[in-house]
Formats: sequence, C-alpha cells, structure tokens
Amino acid sequence: MNNNMKLAMILLAAASIGLAGCTKVTSTSSLFQQNSSISTNTNVSNAVKGDISQIDVTNILSLKIQSNAAIVTVIGDKQINQAELELSKGNSHGMDTNVTTSTQDGTLQIILENKQKIINTGPLPSLTIRLPYKEFKSLEIENKMGNISVESELWVQHLNVSSSAGDITVTDVIGMESSNISNNVGNVEFALPDQPAPLNVNLSTTIGKIYNQVALEKTTNTTKVVSKELHGYVGKAQSESATLNISTQVGDILFKN
Repeated sequence: MNNNMKLAMILLAAASIGLAGCTKVTSTSSLFQQNSSISTNTNVSNAVKGDISQIDVTNILSLKIQSNAAIVTVIGDKQINQAELELSKGNSHGMDTNVTTSTQDGTLQIILENKQKIINTGPLPSLTIRLPYKEFKSLEIENKMGNISVESELWVQHLNVSSSAGDITVTDVIGMESSNISNNVGNVEFALPDQPAPLNVNLSTTIGKIYNQVALEKTTNTTKVVSKELHGYVGKAQSESATLNISTQVGDILFKN
C-alpha cells in the first residue's frame, strides 16, 4: 500500500467518525454512589447511571482495560484501599452496555462492550476506574472509540494506552520503565509528573503538529512532508532511562510539564 492510499484511508476514517456523531464524548458521570461488589465475570449491564462497585486488587499485579466505545477514565487515589468502578450509560438509548471483569495470574481484566441497537446519536457511556496507590507491574488501556484519561498518583512500571478514535490525556502519571501512548485519529496531551526521573522521549505524528513545552537534552527534529518527529531526553541522557513513546496517525501532540 503506497503512502497516498494510506493517507486517503486515514482521512476517510476520520470523516466517517465525524459523520457518525460519535466524537462528541462529553462526560455525564453521576456523583451519587451505590456500592456493590463485582465478582469474576460478573455482568453489570443493568447498572444504573452512577453505580459504583468495588474490586479487591490486593493480589493484582497488572490491569488490562478494553472498551469498544466509551469515555474511559483511570484515576489514582491514595484515599482508597480497593479499586472502584463506576459505570455511567449517558443519555443514549441506542446501546446495550455490558461490563465484565475477570482475574487470572495476577491480572485484572475489565471489558466494556456496547451492542448498538439503533443508530446512536447520544453521548457515549463512561467508565471510571479509581485505583489505590500501590505498585502495578503494568496498566494497559485500549479503547476503540471515545476519549481516554489517565490521571493522578498512579505507580506503574509499564503504561500502555491506545485509541482508534478519540483524544488521549495523561496527567501526572508515567511508567517507571516505559510508557507507550498511541492514537489513530485524535489528539494526545501528556503532562509530566513533578520531578520526573531521566526519560527518553520519542514523539511522532503522521498528520498533525507537535507542541513541546518541556526542556529536552540532545533534541532532534524531523519533518517529512506532513509527518513530524521529536526526540530528546528529560534530564541527563542515560542508556538506562525510562522511555516515553507517543505517536498519532491523525492528530496533534502536546507534551508539557
């Protein structure tokens, strides 16, 4: 497949998403709380707007969150001892939302699936997950459509976030060993935590711009037609530095303190 054909396919995907009205992902999460527990492989498709469930993560080392269409938010919270999951269906009546959880070999998997009954024009459902402050080996988030937000006081060795269509925002969270943020159609905003360890930074976009507000050492910039790349180090360049890779196909990147 040549570059012109790839570009046409990317622009066609972006146009299709816009026409479908699915990129409007305003959060409608409710504040009232209703506590209940989620056991392994529990179906919570009947959860009402704002339901909160607790999940014991004492023996959990890794988390994997998958969604086909939702606003996904992951928040670190030093005030809680168990994970809290909040599902809000929004105002759409065109989707049947189903969330399941399972645990295997120290990995907690959370899957949100939407089955579209009719053409959906309302806000997407939202899934908010609050995690206690403990060390996790990995946190992986994959969302096919809808915004992703990761924020505040998380201790994770490897952070992996990917989206097919929607914006990604990461604030005050970074993988102690590696962070990989990738997006097909949508912007990425990454805000470093205070006093980050030395970090090898690699930013790239195929169609879009890179806005860098962080002082980098050994910086290199590359521009090829519409694609752009930025490489450098936060702090002193070291071979053992943690890595941060951010890439988009169609969208801008904002890298800031």
